[in-house]
Amino acid sequence: MNKFFDIDEDKEYKYKILVYPNITYQRKLENDSYIVVLKNVIEVVNKLRDDVHWTLLLPYSTPSVDHFDNVNILVYDMPSYPNAMRTHFDFNKIHDLIDWTRNDYDIVYSHLPEHTLQLSNFFYNNTNIMPKIIGYCHWFEVDENTGYEKRMLMHNIAGVLEMEEMGVNSIWLKNHILDKVKDIYSKKTLDKLEKIIQPHYLGVDEIDIPDRNKQIGLTNFVFNHRPNEYTGFNWFVNAMNEIWKERQDFRVYFTLADVNEPWATKPKKEQVISRKDYMNYLKKMDIGIGTFEKYSAWSISTTDGLSHGVPYVLPNNLVYPEMLGNDYPLLYDNREHFKKLIVKLINEQDLRNEAHLWIEKNIQDFTWENRVSKWFNNWDIFNLSLASRTESYEKIVNFIKSKNSVTKKEILEYMGWGIRIPFSPYRNLLRTESNIKLTKDRYEWIT
Repeated sequence: MNKFFDIDEDKEYKYKILVYPNITYQRKLENDSYIVVLKNVIEVVNKLRDDVHWTLLLPYSTPSVDHFDNVNILVYDMPSYPNAMRTHFDFNKIHDLIDWTRNDYDIVYSHLPEHTLQLSNFFYNNTNIMPKIIGYCHWFEVDENTGYEKRMLMHNIAGVLEMEEMGVNSIWLKNHILDKVKDIYSKKTLDKLEKIIQPHYLGVDEIDIPDRNKQIGLTNFVFNHRPNEYTGFNWFVNAMNEIWKERQDFRVYFTLADVNEPWATKPKKEQVISRKDYMNYLKKMDIGIGTFEKYSAWSISTTDGLSHGVPYVLPNNLVYPEMLGNDYPLLYDNREHFKKLIVKLINEQDLRNEAHLWIEKNIQDFTWENRVSKWFNNWDIFNLSLASRTESYEKIVNFIKSKNSVTKKEILEYMGWGIRIPFSPYRNLLRTESNIKLTKDRYEWIT
């Protein structure tokens, strides 16, 4: 499906970006963290400049990204099981969707490094497009977070090496991945990875902090992470069972798990249909919980709560000291400390007030606009290689001038060019011509 109905086809778009997805929650695509990140990236870049057009490969259209005037959706089916998704690259489907004789992409923004070597190979060997390749990765298959025997980390690293820069959501995660591959690659390759992988800190959606002048009573905790081993799910349930034996003045709400315990509950389906519903639901919680032990990149589930005034109890290791700082009051050192902190939060308003004060003081630093605007060296990624001003180039310029408006396909047919002559350097040079305007699908002569 191509999503362009009432869009101004004459709008100038100097740059076209193709975004390759990493989707782990296809059933509710609107709630997948990839869509949450991408929506905010597009929004911020649109504020920075108005000459970028985005083409997204997605299994189906979704409102968060479909509403932008400068976004086009191409339907690309991928397996829903995450490990299968990371192994499945459909060359023929990609070939048909890209349609290289008619389309151009200046930048490929891959969120799935496991496919990025294939993407690079596809473009450079099977089209006349030579895009700059950049990326972002929010998930690496490593021992600490992956339960199955065989993993895709080596494919991931092969794709990273094709990128000029790849963002990860923390320095901790960058160092963790480099440590995982330090015995496999040469120092030269590790130095290259060190340069390519850069922290791209994630942001928060709208900040909506309610009045927290609530008297101590029944305490509502929320565990809005997946019920997996890496999230500490099982030991968290055991810890709350131990606390329940001593007192029953709390409840824990699980948004992604069914827990059969007297202190556990789950929102009704109608309460969390949309992401807006979910955020409003979070806002009613008193305290959020994060019990990661071996692995945790900075999670959107945590920032969701913080942006709505919900402080989180989190481990004093992994990514959390980096992201929150030493003055954050709810970092715990071990499991026993965790239980003591939970009991203290149930008992004492002062500790809750201290945590709320921290949020009010620091949350503005977490906005998407503040974070995303700094990625890729303040989005200095639009310097692209140019062709020489040859006789062939002048012939293209004169052809556009004579026709006033032409497509890429018409240029290729006029020049008699096929797949062996890279078109991207010529497109990049055409972008510098004051009399030529690049639109979504055409090259136009202006006077």
